[in-house]
Amino acid sequence: MKRYFKWMLLLLISVALLGSCKKQYYFDTGQSVARFNGNMLQYFEANPELFDTLLQVIKIAKLENYFKDSSLTFFAPADSSIMKTYYYINQNFRAAGMDTLKGLEDLKPEFWRNNLMMYMFQGARGIEDFPQLDLSNLYSFSGEYATSVGGQVMNIGTVFADARGLKYKGYRRLYLNYVPSESAPLQNWVQGPVASCNIQPTNGMIHVLIYYSHYFGFDPYQAWLQAKYYSSVH
Repeated sequence: MKRYFKWMLLLLISVALLGSCKKQYYFDTGQSVARFNGNMLQYFEANPELFDTLLQVIKIAKLENYFKDSSLTFFAPADSSIMKTYYYINQNFRAAGMDTLKGLEDLKPEFWRNNLMMYMFQGARGIEDFPQLDLSNLYSFSGEYATSVGGQVMNIGTVFADARGLKYKGYRRLYLNYVPSESAPLQNWVQGPVASCNIQPTNGMIHVLIYYSHYFGFDPYQAWLQAKYYSSVH
């Protein structure tokens, strides 16, 4: 029941923030840029309603020092994105007649580390620092290909909406996209739209992904294949 009410709160917050990248703050503080007087880990600790599961994953993966000390751009998956992938993995284990996971710790640190690092990039960059992305015209506006801390090539770009009949003159939304094949970099992306961007702790920049449309790791089937290898119950 407690988790149900938490997810309802997540839904309300996410709906309220769907256009938040045009404002460039996460909570309506009246500032043009949201600043937080603490590092990334402290920011997540201060917002447990969205990030307590993420905090557990960071600790299991033994990546706390990155979020305390390193200069990062982090595309933060909310708790429910992580749990969506967790439940998907368990459904597949159950369907295969295998033991299911009892908790996050039943997946070894390597699983969490490999997937979490896909969202982590060196240096602090805001929405204004990424090139334009047009998902219907990638040959002209393809955003930027960036290598994550974990070595995964991802695509990052800012989509410009139309406004009053004028193309690209509307609000902006940042995207982190999974690129399955470096040999076919414009094909089969898994899109990761951002709900709220340019949150600024003292050691970088946080962009929070829209939680209800996102699976942690981007591709839940690939996450399940990894989980079979990294599960401690099999």
